[in-house]
Amino acid sequence: MASQHGQQEKAKRTTPALSSRTSVSSRSGARGTSPQRPMSVSGLDHKSIVAMSQLCTEDLDAKMREKSALSKQLADLKRGKLQYDTKMQKKKKEDDSAIVQTMDMEKKLQALNNGNRVATAELSGLGSENERLRQDIDGLRSHLQEATTAYERECEALEGLKQALQATRKELSAETKQRDVVQQDLRASRTAQTLMINRLDDIERRNKALKNCVANAINR
Repeated sequence: MASQHGQQEKAKRTTPALSSRTSVSSRSGARGTSPQRPMSVSGLDHKSIVAMSQLCTEDLDAKMREKSALSKQLADLKRGKLQYDTKMQKKKKEDDSAIVQTMDMEKKLQALNNGNRVATAELSGLGSENERLRQDIDGLRSHLQEATTAYERECEALEGLKQALQATRKELSAETKQRDVVQQDLRASRTAQTLMINRLDDIERRNKALKNCVANAINR
């Protein structure tokens, strides 16, 4: 598209020069085709020489003007070409930069897509892990409920055991007191028994002594 536009500008710039060249050539051709009569140098008069010099001067001026126009046109074309080349180089740099940026963006997009795939896989894994953990939590809650119920039953049973232990301690305390009373009674009974035995021994000794006395008295 840019090359077509440059060719159109070049054609526009070339057209006036060609037209000017055509007009100059037509004038020179018209002058050249004017009736010339063969004449020798010796036959030319001063007026003819002046006229011929004037024609040559006009042709030379036309040629110089044409050359100047062509030089100007060439300079314009060179300047336009230089500008066009500069624009093309700038455009090429922009295109190269855009291509590089596009490649970078494609690489980044590829990296993002890979990251998204990895994140999607991780998210899926986390979803599965969350579901498994949710099931485990539900199981733990069920076990906790069962353990709580069993703990409450054990607490009730322990409370019953505490009450039974307390009653047993009361009974044991009462039995201990009764045993102490019985032991005191037993000690008192043993003391009384010892006293009775001592008394019986004393009575036996007295009876034996009395029998001995009686026996001695009879033997005399």
